[in-house]
Amino acid sequence: FWEHLEELRWRLVRMIMYVAVGAAACWVFREQLLTLLRYPAEAGARMAGIEDFSFRIFEAAGGIILMMQISLVGGLIIASVGIIMELWLFVEPALEPHEKRYVIVVVPLAIVLFFGGVIFCYVIAPKAFAFFFRFNEQLGVEAELTLQPYLYFLMRLLLVFGLAFELPLVLTFLAAIGVVTRARLLAAWRYAVVVIMIFSAIATPTTDPATMSFLAAPMILLYLLSVLLAGLVEDRRPPTGLDGTVSSQ
Repeated sequence: FWEHLEELRWRLVRMIMYVAVGAAACWVFREQLLTLLRYPAEAGARMAGIEDFSFRIFEAAGGIILMMQISLVGGLIIASVGIIMELWLFVEPALEPHEKRYVIVVVPLAIVLFFGGVIFCYVIAPKAFAFFFRFNEQLGVEAELTLQPYLYFLMRLLLVFGLAFELPLVLTFLAAIGVVTRARLLAAWRYAVVVIMIFSAIATPTTDPATMSFLAAPMILLYLLSVLLAGLVEDRRPPTGLDGTVSSQ
């Protein structure tokens, strides 16, 4: 027990070091990182025909505090691969061979899907901001954003999209272990749409239907993809008898 505890302690120390190195790298490249994060709103403003667009900071130390927070979040993202590796090396000796096979497949897919959701959100974000800016202009409101709330809004949106894109992996895994089936997923599609809409309304940073739809629409498509993947998993799973044993045919 104490040997495992000591191993866990050193792995946690290394995880913290990974985050520190990642945060330091983000701080060194803070100007490029901020340019990357500002792009969706600035591109959206250009799409909406707004020429004189700028961000505002109302506190003297607001910029440095904000970049420290952004660097820490960026460090966590950069260090995520190392953190997952340390966790895997810690639990790997206790896993059965078939469990190791599941983890080796699931973990890389989870990382790819998460970053796929983040990239998808980043790509469509300018169109979303252009819609918001045009709507504000119709109300006679000038487009001018405060940097800190904008970055919190964008980063939360990126995180939510990243997590939402894990849906096919979760449902496919449940189908692989027999918890759900293609028929059940198809029969429950109406309830799934309602749950997705509720989740989108709660998870998105604002309460407007436009932002909710930007998340709900791809999630509904991902649910339909999950139905297809669940069917593929079922077709490859060996048939079982009435006593739950695998049939030889």
